[in-house]
Amino acid sequence: MAPREQTTRADPPVIPALAYTLVALSGVAGIWGLLTAVLDKPPGKAQLLFAAGVWVVTAVQSGIGLVRLAGGYRPVEMATTVGYLLAILVLIPLAWFWANTERTRWSGVVLAVAALSVLAMTLRLVQLWTQVLA
Repeated sequence: MAPREQTTRADPPVIPALAYTLVALSGVAGIWGLLTAVLDKPPGKAQLLFAAGVWVVTAVQSGIGLVRLAGGYRPVEMATTVGYLLAILVLIPLAWFWANTERTRWSGVVLAVAALSVLAMTLRLVQLWTQVLA
């Protein structure tokens, strides 16, 4: 069997459909968090479960990305890509813990900030892993 050549644009480290699904889910979570703050209510059980679901998708995305990086994929900005893949793993759990322990309207804002940060970082990851070394 011949050694595998360097991964190209056709084989990104993460499935684009998964990344865009995460962008959409994070956007919904962000809007939901801001809405609960505007309505002056703490996040409910459904909102916390939704945030946990967003984290599961984030974990799957980061896991696939890290495995593919370990398998040889080399993005243009390796350190930034690895940093984003790891950083987005902690945002939702920290916000979830905060929202679950401090039951105020501001908990919704914390969830929104975390979700919108995941959204922005995921979009940046899409840019990073679609660039190919020349």
